Amino acid sequence: MHTSDKIATLDQLMAEVKEWKKNKLKIVFTNGCFDILHVGHVDYLEKAKNLGDRLIIGLNTDLSVKKLKGTSRPIVGQGARSRIIASLAFVDAVILFEEETPLELIRVILPDILVKGGDYSIGNIIGSDIVISNGGKVKTINFVDGFSTTQLIEKIKQL
Repeated sequence: MHTSDKIATLDQLMAEVKEWKKNKLKIVFTNGCFDILHVGHVDYLEKAKNLGDRLIIGLNTDLSVKKLKGTSRPIVGQGARSRIIASLAFVDAVILFEEETPLELIRVILPDILVKGGDYSIGNIIGSDIVISNGGKVKTINFVDGFSTTQLIEKIKQL
């Protein structure tokens, strides 16, 4: 299998999700920009995977990242970001989304567990109401101190 095989269209992903659910596998979903992958991202995603059997990553497209983070972002384009995320052994699928939030993806996938970083409260996590009303759980994972893409960019600028 090539890492690019893990990068799915919605139709491809839903075929996988259907199979996983049929086999009673617990599906975990999280999302983000994941621009300039660092140990904080790896720690977060590894912990997310440990909450279930399959980990799906909703990855913001370049246009979506620009809307959220400003015109200087992303540093790394969506093609490269998706391949890098897909290369992680504990990631089972990556799907790109254009919107500012993954609400529609969550509505369609209906993951068993929705995960976001510790800077969110469960009530503020987009799609938490959908997941909970479907019998799923919403979890937060604390970040690794001292690691953020914004901090890395600032450090590079100072060199």
